[in-house]
Amino acid sequence: MTLQVKNNSVMNKFKVLNKFFRNKNKVLVLLGNRSQNGYSSTVNDVVDEFEIVIRYAYKLLEELEFDGSVIKGTKMKKNGVYYTNYMITESVISELKEISRLINEIF
Repeated sequence: MTLQVKNNSVMNKFKVLNKFFRNKNKVLVLLGNRSQNGYSSTVNDVVDEFEIVIRYAYKLLEELEFDGSVIKGTKMKKNGVYYTNYMITESVISELKEISRLINEIF
């Protein structure tokens, strides 16, 4: 059963929230992939990968940090500017592995 929203303005808010939550998951996959390859990630990596503005990237990372999905690491200097590294938590790593296992079972 699919829920249907009658009010268009409410529906638009749901679309925006849904997009935001999907984007958070995409950032998690990016951070996980970079971590698996031995790299740490900064907000600029998120900006470069998805071609979004830096304020939105910071907002996504702040939400992921609030959820406990990522943790702030050490600061590093890159091109004369200090950036904070972000790393995904072990619980998220296990969740992503479980999702990957389920997808592989389906296909």
